[in-house]
Amino acid sequence: MNDQQIEIILNPTSDFFDENDSRWAQQKNLLVRDLQGKATKVEKRTEPVEGKKGGLETLIITLGPAVITGIVEVVKAWLARDKSTKIELSANINGKIVSFTADAKGIDKNTLKEFLQKAVEKAT
Repeated sequence: MNDQQIEIILNPTSDFFDENDSRWAQQKNLLVRDLQGKATKVEKRTEPVEGKKGGLETLIITLGPAVITGIVEVVKAWLARDKSTKIELSANINGKIVSFTADAKGIDKNTLKEFLQKAVEKAT
C-alpha cells in the first residue's frame, strides 16, 4: 500500500487577481516551488482554450501516503498568504472525479488530509 501513487489536479484561483496578472503568476509559482519539495512529482500542464491567450494552466502533483502531511502543510501555508485565494483539488478515483475546495477562511487541515488519504487508498 505504501507504494500507491495518485495524481491530484490543483486549480488555484483568486478573487482578487486577474488570471493574467504577473503577481498572480508569482503566487502560483511559489505554490509550485513549495510543492516540489514535498510531492513525488509536480508538473504544470497548459491546455489550449479557444479565444484565450496561453490556455488553461493546471498543476498536477503525484503523491503517496508518505507525503500527504507535507502537502497539507504547503496548501495551508499558501492559502494563508492571501485571503482571496482558493484551491480546488481533484482526483480521478476508479473513473470517478472527486473534488475538494479549500480557502484561507475555512481550510480544515484534517478534512484535506482525509481527502488525500482516501484518494491514495482508493487508487488502483
